Amino acid sequence: MDQSEIDALMKNAPAAKAKPAVAAPPAQPQPVTDDKGHVISELDAVTAVTERETNKVMDQLDVISGLVGKQQNLVTGLLAHPAAQDPAVQKAINEVMASGKDIQDKVYEAMDLMQFQDITRQKLERIVHHLRQIHDYIVDLLGTGLKSEGERASISRTIATTGTTPDERKEHADSVVEEFRRLQSKD
Repeated sequence: MDQSEIDALMKNAPAAKAKPAVAAPPAQPQPVTDDKGHVISELDAVTAVTERETNKVMDQLDVISGLVGKQQNLVTGLLAHPAAQDPAVQKAINEVMASGKDIQDKVYEAMDLMQFQDITRQKLERIVHHLRQIHDYIVDLLGTGLKSEGERASISRTIATTGTTPDERKEHADSVVEEFRRLQSKD
């Protein structure tokens, strides 16, 4: 499944309005945040929300599947009743059973379609990983030493504290480029 298929599913997916029958999933790990709640925390939040809502939909599909199974058992029990031997009743029972099977098949198909959420979650996790690497690289490049989870700072604040006034921008940019080249030559 590619991104265009996932986008199409997202556009056409009806909103689930029913309350889940099962308890909510465990809390997600807290996203990395900084003073302005930037991209990484937003992506973590999107991932958590889509996973939670997808679990709600999957729970409802499980409930529907269980109800269809119960219906099929009840109809099967009707077959033992003496009046069920009438050909017209047999035909109606067979139609009900076929309809139940069709519903069950559609429920399983819907469950398979919900796999997009897991694919989306994996893609977002990769993006977050790369953004953290870029952040850490910039922090290393600027020499602020604020890479650890507890000390993460926004890039804009980090850059602002390095002192790039209009008069010294060129000198500062040249020194950053020179530092980068020096670090690259060591590798």
